[in-house]
Amino acid sequence: MKKKVLKIMALFLSLALIFGGIQSSELFLETAQAATGLNMNGFTIKGYPYSDSHFPVYDSTGSEKRQIGTCYGNEDLITIHSVGNDGWSRITYPAGRTTKTGYCWTEYLFQNTNFNGSIGTVQSNITTYRKPGCGTKYGTSTRGDAVLVVGSANGNTQILYPCGSYYKMAWVKGSYAVINGVLTNGGGYNPAPNNSLHSPVPSGCKFNMKTNDAGWYGYHDINRGVSSSTPVYAIADGTVTYKQAYRIYNGVKKLTSYGNFIEFSNGTYTAKYCHLSGFVGANQIISSSNTVRTSGSTGVYKIKTRSVKRGEIIGYIGQTGNASGVHLHFELRKNGTRIDPTSVISGLM
Repeated sequence: MKKKVLKIMALFLSLALIFGGIQSSELFLETAQAATGLNMNGFTIKGYPYSDSHFPVYDSTGSEKRQIGTCYGNEDLITIHSVGNDGWSRITYPAGRTTKTGYCWTEYLFQNTNFNGSIGTVQSNITTYRKPGCGTKYGTSTRGDAVLVVGSANGNTQILYPCGSYYKMAWVKGSYAVINGVLTNGGGYNPAPNNSLHSPVPSGCKFNMKTNDAGWYGYHDINRGVSSSTPVYAIADGTVTYKQAYRIYNGVKKLTSYGNFIEFSNGTYTAKYCHLSGFVGANQIISSSNTVRTSGSTGVYKIKTRSVKRGEIIGYIGQTGNASGVHLHFELRKNGTRIDPTSVISGLM
């Protein structure tokens, strides 16, 4: 059977996607780096915006842009023609008895504007819904579909899935993750009680060497077997707080120091995941592309705190802030004392 090929290219630094050409009757997705945004090259995405609020639509993205209308996020079915790495998307939206085409901020459309989700194959038909609350049915993602996991909210998951000549932007009930190439409900974690610590990275990702970090001699950088699309996981049931460290340069806030980072806590263990390309379960305030390699920060945004389960995907490895390459700066403490992660987590060496 011939295959339908749709190329999805990840954005350099911020991992946006490029949708390529169809060549067969099944879907095969391959990733590659490119310095452009989510440009579908003839494909479109249809769906309901992530935001339930009303938001403006403009005639352009320049300094002289003019508002031409308003999109009603809780009810308007829109078509997305392109998504740029400048934070703007070109859409067509309802305007009375007709439609208009213009530009809006991408953050209104997707739960995760960095498109760091994983790609997986659907094993059985899944009902899709318009909005995060999964109250109104929208369609069905059928067995064999290759879908992109965009992000999660309210315990449910936003995906892009094929629907004839276009892609649907929709939600499915439950916390889905891609495990061994398969779209799996359950967030990618083991719901059964487990007192051991889960690895913060997938199998095969390793520490490179011991390092002297601010006088503490031990492991902290995971940089073998990783890329800017490698997920990071909660090491145990607990809470995570999403943060961004920044400095202000010429009036522009840029990620510095730890860049995008997550703090985990469960009462016994605390951990830091630093230099991430993006979050799962929270929206960024400063784009991952606005980063500069320097230590120290002017301030830190505390974006969101939420509960997580052991093994749940919480973000993606990157190079934001003071990072010379793609890696995970990982710190682990037990009862407030910093410890060597390899002493309690297997498989990291």
